[in-house]
Formats: sequence, structure tokens, C-alpha cells
Amino acid sequence: MALVRRIARPLLAAPFVVEGVRTALRPEREIDVYPQAFDAADSTLAKSSAPGFLDARTIIRATGAVAAGAGVLYATGRCPRAAAVALLATTSVGWAGRKKVWELRGEERTQEIVAILTDAGLLGGMLLAVVDHDGKPSLGYQVNQFVERSQKKAAAKQRELEKKADKLEKKTKGAVGSAQKQIAAKAG
Repeated sequence: MALVRRIARPLLAAPFVVEGVRTALRPEREIDVYPQAFDAADSTLAKSSAPGFLDARTIIRATGAVAAGAGVLYATGRCPRAAAVALLATTSVGWAGRKKVWELRGEERTQEIVAILTDAGLLGGMLLAVVDHDGKPSLGYQVNQFVERSQKKAAAKQRELEKKADKLEKKTKGAVGSAQKQIAAKAG
């Protein structure tokens, strides 16, 4: 299975890296798809307390750079689950600017549908990558195992302490009983 992962990860990551680099270098490509949305985002950012240098172009560039970096991390097998989550997040942002398929006609509509299905397939692959444990248990499983081990150790320690307490109690009762006998013998 490790060989399959070594081959599949770079193949799955390649489109994300290429698109991330293209988006980081030329954010206008994304803006041209749906300019009204980006104009609205720019005006909202201008009215907010966000820094002045932050605009839609900068956000798109940063998203592209994150996608490219996450793609490289995923392809090389470094933090693959976190990289897959980052790729899912950055790719989902791009879906917001899609062309409205119902407004398209003919070949352009067919190409857009094929592009959407291709992207959906890539997202499906990334979803699988997010849950792929690569032979290692998930963090949730590891935490559950840690809790169970800790509870077992605590229960064993409690039993051990209870046995020691019982022994001390018996010893104390024996010592008190013999002391009472000695006192009674001296008094009598």
C-alpha cells in the first residue's frame, strides 16, 4: 500500500499545485470569472477594520500560494492529512466563483460541467486523503487508547492502595488489641 500512496499522492496533488501557482501569479483569472462577487468583497473589506493592503486580489493570491504549498506537502507525504484539509479549504473557495451553468449554452456549458465534475472528483480524492490514516491510527483513536490505558492504570493503583490500606488496618487493629490486652493485664 505504501507504493500506491507514493505514486498516488503526487498524481492527486499535481493539479492543485499547478492551479495554486497559476492563481498566485495571476489572480485576475479568478476575478474575471465572477467580478461582481470580488467587487462586493473588496467593498466589504474596505468598510471593515481589515488592513488597507488586504483586498480580494491579495486573498486570492494567498489562497493560491496555500494551495500550492499544501499540494507540495501532500505530494511529498509531509503532514498529508493536514495538507489535504488545506487543499479542501482552498479549493472550496474557488467553487464560489464558478460560472452559472444554467446560463451557459452549447459547448461552453458542456466544458463547464466537465470542469465541475473533474473538480468534484479531485475533491473526492482529497476527502479520501483526509481520512487516510496511512497505517497509523487517527488522533481520536490514539486519545481514546490513552484514556483507556490511564483508566486501567488508575484502577490498578487504586486496588493496590486499597490492599495496602487493608493490611495497615489489620496491623493497626492487631496492635491496638495487643496494647489493650497489655493495659488490661497491668491494670488487673
